Amino acid sequence: MEQSIAAMATGMAMSNLQNSVSISMMKKTMEASEASMEGIVEMMNNMPSPDGRGTLLDIRV
Repeated sequence: MEQSIAAMATGMAMSNLQNSVSISMMKKTMEASEASMEGIVEMMNNMPSPDGRGTLLDIRV
């Protein structure tokens, strides 16, 4: 009986470790994706329109 309790405790500890590693990897992936998207948005905001459209707004009615 003692071995089964020890085996269960070891299994639970391994499961907790795997979950922690998975969560850490997911956080790193999300941070990298966020940084990449910020770069893309900044690049799009700085990119001029090839024909000049979209730079001025005509508000006359």
